[in-house]
This record gives sequence, C-alpha cells and structure tokens, in this order.
Amino acid sequence: MSTTSTTQAFSVLGGRYVCGALHVSDVSERDRRYVVRRVLLPARGDESFTVIGPDLRPVKLVDEFLAWLTDCERSPNTVEAYAHDLRAFWTFLDERGLGWERVGVMELGEFAAWARRPAENVVVLADQAARLSARTVNRMLSGVVGFYEFQARRGSTLARDLVAKTRSGRGGYKPFLHGIARSRLRGRAVRLPEQQSLPKTLSLEQVAAVIDCQERLRDRFLFALLASTGMRVGQALGLRHEDVVAWERRIVIRAREGAHRRARSKRGAEGDVPVAPELMRLWSDYMHQEYGDLDCDFVFVNLWGGQRGRPLTYSNVDRMVERTQRKVDFQFTAHQLRHTYATLAWRDGVGLEVIGALLTHRSPSSALIYTHPTAEDLRGALAKRGVLERVADLIA
Repeated sequence: MSTTSTTQAFSVLGGRYVCGALHVSDVSERDRRYVVRRVLLPARGDESFTVIGPDLRPVKLVDEFLAWLTDCERSPNTVEAYAHDLRAFWTFLDERGLGWERVGVMELGEFAAWARRPAENVVVLADQAARLSARTVNRMLSGVVGFYEFQARRGSTLARDLVAKTRSGRGGYKPFLHGIARSRLRGRAVRLPEQQSLPKTLSLEQVAAVIDCQERLRDRFLFALLASTGMRVGQALGLRHEDVVAWERRIVIRAREGAHRRARSKRGAEGDVPVAPELMRLWSDYMHQEYGDLDCDFVFVNLWGGQRGRPLTYSNVDRMVERTQRKVDFQFTAHQLRHTYATLAWRDGVGLEVIGALLTHRSPSSALIYTHPTAEDLRGALAKRGVLERVADLIA
C-alpha cells in the first residue's frame, strides 16, 4: 500500500537545513523508511546531504558524520555517496531491529547479503541475479566502516573494536581517514569478491564521430575538450574564463570552494593542461558565435531553452550524451573519453608520471587505472625493450 508524506524538514544540527519539501510516495517499503536529501550550510552556502528517518527528521548520528565530511572539504559527490550508503545501512538496521552500536563483523556480512538480494526471500546464487553488484556493495561497506571509524575517533569503544576487526588480515585497504588523520593500521575490510572489469575505451574514429556530430559549438567544444585533455566532467563544468589561457595554449584546472552544483575538481586535483591550437580556435568560435556578451564567469553555460547563463550541470551533460548516442549509434559515457585519452597517451610512449600529471593525479601510479593496454600493447612494449628476446634465449 502506497502512502504519501510531505514535510519541510529542518535539521537543528550545525545550522543545516533541508532544501525543499520532503515527498515520500510511490516507493518500495524498503526504500521509504529512510531517504537522502540535499542540505545547505547557510553560513557558507556549501552543499551537503543528510538522511531523513521515519520521523521525517534527520538521523542525528548520520547527519553529524556527513556534516563532518563537508567540513573536511570532501566533495558533495562523495558526501552524497556516503549518504546513500548509510541510508541503506539504517534501513537494514531498522528491518533487523538492531541499534548501530550492536553491529559486529557478522552483521556487516548480513548487510552485504541483504543489499545484494532483490527480495527478502531470495538467495543470490549468481552475480547476474543480484540487485547490486559486488563492487557497489563493497563501496557501501567502505562507507559504513567510515562511519564507524568516525564514531571510534569520537570515543566509541564498540565502534573502535568493529573497525579493528574489519582490518584483520592482509591487503591494501586504506583506512577511511587516510590522508586526513594518519594511521599505520592497514589490512583488509569486509569485502565481497569482485569480477574485475576495465572501463571500455573508444577508438579514434568513435571519438571523432562524437565530436563531429555536434550541431552546437558549445557541445562540440565540451566533447573535444574532454577527449583532448582527459579532463573530468566536473573539472570541465567548473572552468571559468580566467582558466583558459589561450595565448599560451593551456587550461588551468583549479579546485574552488563552493563550485556550482558539484562542478568542481577533486581536492588537490589541480594543474595546467596543454591543449592544441585547434581546440583554442574552437573555444574562440564558441565564445564569439554563441556565448557572445553574456555576463557569466563560467565557460559552459545554458544558452538555449530558458535560464540563460546558468552553469551546465552533470544532468545537462548526460542529456547531451544521450542525444549523441542516438546520432552515432553506439553507447559511450563522457568519462570514457578520459580513459581513452590516457590509453592513447600510454600507447604513444608517454610515461605514467606525465599521464598522471595531465590527469591531475597526486600520485603518478594512479594513472595505471586509466590506461588499458591490450595483449598486443604489452607484447609490443616487451619486444621494444628486448624482454621477450632475452626470455626466449633462456628456453632455446
């Protein structure tokens, strides 16, 4: 039976308030008890998130944790992801009649199984039948463990014990507060086995098709920018006019406070990106023919269909991708252009340290996840350095 509840919910924790009325209707029983809502911090205007409980008020402990993440300048995208993870966890606790302080490793395992099941009376025997992928559930577990680590640092002995147990064994797991509060504790969190799969990359012909089919200079410039720099979508959407240094053919990526609608760089992800003169000419055409004398700081803005001058959002880019997919007749995502750029650079012999700098990674080794060499790529690299020949001599 579907019910509808509406309220203008306000949090009294740290002056946060929920944006807009809260509507709970036409959703499953599982998802209706706890919902995620966007909130603003009036003092600074920062965007954050909270979890609303069955009493139509923020869940205090979760709200405090998410507010702390925002204060630590974690991106709104990250805070929203943790909010959804904890919404699911609190729903699980509610169904089981458990308090958060009564959770152990066994309960975390039950939570993982619960999140995977499409229904309460279904046991998942194959990954294809699961409601959520193992990777998604592992991310949720990381969010939950992060919440408990936060409580442990606030003095909860039970939370400290749980965090210690989730780190038993070997592995490369980094604590949730790694980089904020240094810790030597290393180990492996409670995890499900994942089927490893690399994001697909596009061919040069496909990238050209995506760019060429754009009817508007703004859209053509956006896709060309993503493809020729490996820039994140959020970094592109956050660009200001001062970031485009046309006479030096470079674009500056800056992480700004209060970036509009989460169009921002990751913390620490800054740098200068060299660009081709052709891209600068496309930018110039866009500025003169479509942007005109519009008074706005952002490079990518809405120019048609109302709200002229409003910065583009992720949803705008998603719609642009959907329109483009129908034209080119193949599926792709905007983020795949980043992977394609890195892979092409690696195949052309560009070092990982250079690729890492171009992708604004703090660690050069992080660029490895964006390069997708095939068996032939690896064979060519080994042959070029004489490795295969030396190994063959051992056998002959």
